[in-house]
Amino acid sequence: MAKEPVQLLQGYKRHITSEFLADRYPYLEDIRGHLRPDEVSMAHGERQFPRLVEQLKTPGLAPDKLCEALRTICDLCSNQENKCQAIAADVVAAATNLLTHESIPVRRDAAQVIGSLALLIGGRSLMPIGNTEMAKKLTGQVAAAPTLPRLAKLLLSCNDEIVKMNVARAMKAVTIFRDGCQQAVDQGTVRSIAQYLCATLPDLPSSEPLALCLLYLLQTLGAVTMYASGGTRDLFGVNLIERIVGFLAKIPQDGQLPGVSPTDSVELARQALRVLWHCGNDPKGRKETLKAEGVQVITGYLDAGDSKVRESAVCALNVASLETQGKKDILQYSPEGLAKLLHRGDNETSYLHETCVQLIRSASELPAFRFAFARLIVGSTWLLEKIYGTTSLAAISPLLRPEEDVEIRAQALQVALHFLSKPSAGDEIRVPPVCPLENIEEPRNFALEECVDILHNLVSLIDVDRDASMQCLVALCQISRNKEELRSMVQDGRVNMSKAAEPEVHSLICS
Repeated sequence: MAKEPVQLLQGYKRHITSEFLADRYPYLEDIRGHLRPDEVSMAHGERQFPRLVEQLKTPGLAPDKLCEALRTICDLCSNQENKCQAIAADVVAAATNLLTHESIPVRRDAAQVIGSLALLIGGRSLMPIGNTEMAKKLTGQVAAAPTLPRLAKLLLSCNDEIVKMNVARAMKAVTIFRDGCQQAVDQGTVRSIAQYLCATLPDLPSSEPLALCLLYLLQTLGAVTMYASGGTRDLFGVNLIERIVGFLAKIPQDGQLPGVSPTDSVELARQALRVLWHCGNDPKGRKETLKAEGVQVITGYLDAGDSKVRESAVCALNVASLETQGKKDILQYSPEGLAKLLHRGDNETSYLHETCVQLIRSASELPAFRFAFARLIVGSTWLLEKIYGTTSLAAISPLLRPEEDVEIRAQALQVALHFLSKPSAGDEIRVPPVCPLENIEEPRNFALEECVDILHNLVSLIDVDRDASMQCLVALCQISRNKEELRSMVQDGRVNMSKAAEPEVHSLICS
């Protein structure tokens, strides 16, 4: 088998050392005579990173040598200890200074170094300083500046796709914790990201580097909008939310973006939904999402193949449901998808299930949604009990009417029987309001006060399901007021019942 060449570490040079004391003595006058000015090399111990930083700060050093030094730093910063040493050696300032270098490869590697050191709080703490403390002869004609504004300028002005990808990765690394998220807001980085996304979305990325750039930027916005104070202020009024909704609408049904791995394709959709979710926590964000017909687009992701995407879609709809128009849009587009999600049971996470329940309760403030959703899940008593509790009686009451399909009426009758015999708390926020609250524990009173024509409907159902109908009537008539109401209806001829049902009804009201 042929031997493969050994790939040496960037900047590594092999030196023959002498074992003689005179040669090993560290304080000789000339300890660098064997090094060429343009040679990228590593020192030992504490001099390791300072030596490389000196080379990065050398004026007129060739771009390929700068790249070699930057890549050496990246290779060495694979652990926390070396990152700390690099930060102490002023690598952040040197790399920031090279972000505006005329060579594209140097910009790529400089952004990569910053992304590596931004993972530590020590590195992030030096980024507001950037290269402002460097000598003017080193910074050149370009004014010194903090790191994040330099990265933002590079994102907007450089046409190289890999530079954009590395810059976006560095921004994501900066916002990995709250301190970096606040930096991104305070230094205007979020505004620059919004400008870039408004210029590129809703078109799908044309290459893998641009797709990864978009992914990292969406992850950055997702972190900033969640953890930074004022993290959403620069995202409103610039049509960004409309562009994100348009991007989600353009993603193919199979979720696979051209030239992107399946994992990254799924994560792109998830992060876009996550940004809509976080922006929806602000009324301005919700209104922009609704104006862009976001509910219709987001609903399409309720049946996505990845559970995290479905979870993000539910969360985005949940905040949209806080607006009246959001409830109307959810009524128009989402009931079937939500019902399917809730019926999947153990196939979904508990967080998704509970958030979906809260979404339905919020949308149920719109009576039309409450009745429409109850119709979809009338066969699932356990679900009605979890979402609405005793107030399910009011939601399914219209389904007992004679004009409804016999099968639907029979299912609604079973639900009514369940709640008349077994009170349930369900939604403790009480939407719609229940007054008095004691009716939750006394469903027989609740049924008569809140369920229009329930006695008429139960009597008409005797011919459909005699046992269940009579059990419901018996339960209701255990309250004297209900019994008197039924007796009055029968005596005045205000209830229609078949000849076969008359003996049992008369027996009930006369007992």
